[in-house]
Amino acid sequence: MIETHDLCKYFTKRKQGSSIFSRITRKGREIVKAVDGVNLKIRKGEIFGLIGPNGAGKTTLVKVLSTLILPDLGTASINGHDIVKEDSLVRSEIGVLPGEFSRSLYWRLTGKQNLKFFAELYHIRDESRLDYLINLFNLKEWEDELLMRYSTGMKHKLALARSLLNDPPVLLLDEPTTGIDPQASYEIKKLIKTELSDKTILWTSHNLYEIEEICDRIAMINNGKIVLEGNPADVKREGLEQEKITLVVESGESHWFSSIENTEIVNECMVEVISTNIKRTLREILDITENHRITIKDLRTTAPTLEEVFIKRIEQEAAVKKRSIPEEVRKPKWSTSGKRREAS
Repeated sequence: MIETHDLCKYFTKRKQGSSIFSRITRKGREIVKAVDGVNLKIRKGEIFGLIGPNGAGKTTLVKVLSTLILPDLGTASINGHDIVKEDSLVRSEIGVLPGEFSRSLYWRLTGKQNLKFFAELYHIRDESRLDYLINLFNLKEWEDELLMRYSTGMKHKLALARSLLNDPPVLLLDEPTTGIDPQASYEIKKLIKTELSDKTILWTSHNLYEIEEICDRIAMINNGKIVLEGNPADVKREGLEQEKITLVVESGESHWFSSIENTEIVNECMVEVISTNIKRTLREILDITENHRITIKDLRTTAPTLEEVFIKRIEQEAAVKKRSIPEEVRKPKWSTSGKRREAS
């Protein structure tokens, strides 16, 4: 189980346009809230997906949970062990696949030598564990080849095998299928679903279809904050409370439905309606068909995709952030002529 309570991690960076003198003082720096008050409870045996745009805080959260960096505020625990006070116990309970996975392996060693090296760090002397993982990931015929000769997909598999050396109950996977071909991605997802079903997994990804396919629950993070959480179906309903109705009628009859709110007449026989109240919209459609004796040839409803919810929520967050910035700050300090604006 993974739990976090008001977890925060802050960084400082130089302000754009700051002078050389101000860069070495607090005036020339600003605080970046990479993880900002995150509260999560990931249940035992659950695959939990974390999605968000670049810079949202996904990788920073993984680094905090894996004890690579310390949090500034809040608490977190893995299987009941505090990540700060019991960091050595936490490390014995987790396996980590970093986003930059290639840095976690040695390219001038063979695949098996890589596993043997990291096994020594866990005091694992029995090579049967290494052989089991090599066979599990179908790397037997490549075990004595140098890592530099592996394909990207094979490197991914070896990095995942490395994270499983100590047979941890918890896995932290940072974008585990990024940059690999569909076949390797399919094999990894299938293996995780079948062979690792007893493990608690935090899975970060940009691939929203993948997240929806493999995860039991998901959370959306933006600017360090969790903005949506639940199973994929609930997140789609909560994040974008609307459905699309596609209606097919006889040719030349689609124009009768133009009075319905948020309606697009696609062509002479097809209509699309974006509805936030599906029952009311269907009643309106039924009234029009009865009044004008229209025959419905096809009618179907489509729930929003996770991608549509993601894009819409990010746009909403950006709009809120923009409104929170005072107008005088948003205005440029220089005119289009290159001269500084005079203070009013």
